[in-house]
Amino acid sequence: MQILLRHLKGFGVERKGAVLAALLLFAGPAAAAIASPPVQSERLTYSIMVGGLHLGDALIALNQTESGYTTAMKVTARGVAKMVKNFSSDMKGEGRFAPTAANSDGPTLQPAVYQRQWATDEIAAAMTMTFDPATGLAKTEERFFHPATSAPIAREDLPWNDRRERQKDVPADMRTNVLDPMAAFIAARGQLMALVMSQGVAPSRPKNFRVPIFDGRRRYNIVGRADAARSVTINGTERQVVPVVAKLEPVFGFGKKSEDRMKESEGKFLFSNDARFIPVQLVISNELLSAVMSLDADCSLNSDPCDTFGQEKSE
Repeated sequence: MQILLRHLKGFGVERKGAVLAALLLFAGPAAAAIASPPVQSERLTYSIMVGGLHLGDALIALNQTESGYTTAMKVTARGVAKMVKNFSSDMKGEGRFAPTAANSDGPTLQPAVYQRQWATDEIAAAMTMTFDPATGLAKTEERFFHPATSAPIAREDLPWNDRRERQKDVPADMRTNVLDPMAAFIAARGQLMALVMSQGVAPSRPKNFRVPIFDGRRRYNIVGRADAARSVTINGTERQVVPVVAKLEPVFGFGKKSEDRMKESEGKFLFSNDARFIPVQLVISNELLSAVMSLDADCSLNSDPCDTFGQEKSE
């Protein structure tokens, strides 16, 4: 999901990795079968910093049972980014855990629907992705419109289309048995938790992974490794974390420049090394920048930051 990267070009920070929020969802090894899903409910807020500037906030919500999941992510611009292009996005996903097959290592995750909405002052978009339960084929419907009037905007009239070649639609075979961004988070986290909770990750034998993603426009993989748990200090607090290093691997639907930028970037993720296994920090870096997304508030301790998310506040 490069939603921020694609639609915040007016900021002049296209290369500053506003994709941070999306990458947070992809940190880990996804597979058809996952470990027994823990029953868990979380609400967490994060700050997005680029070059020392506060450019955005994110809210992640997760509700998971033994039979299925719902998850959501909201992102809103802050500081300079909000003044230049008032951006916000809302992503939701849901699916189920099918019973364990005889030759499987665990329940099979089956995404059902993924919804993504975003808006600036001039343009808004709404996309819905559904999955055929029999074939695993992902299908999408997307519309563009003016956020104030709801008047439709033709795809050819979008301001970025006059600056790049129109990319072909992802073929059906590349949209089959893939994960949407929210389903990828659920599957990835389940695999990592099973690995760490069972025997830990040996420093000499990191766990490698590849995750197939379709975000509605583009097909790509997340590739990387999970390393041994260690102690780090974040914002003055010492935490026990599990590091995950990941890169994006373009597959289909990318222009040459965006493909090169994706290959150059690397994500370093830190998950809490406990039963909750929540993401506490993400660092995205390449030759041009380093951007950080850090946990601000755990709303299981104090619900106010989540209840008031998106409201105006002093920077």
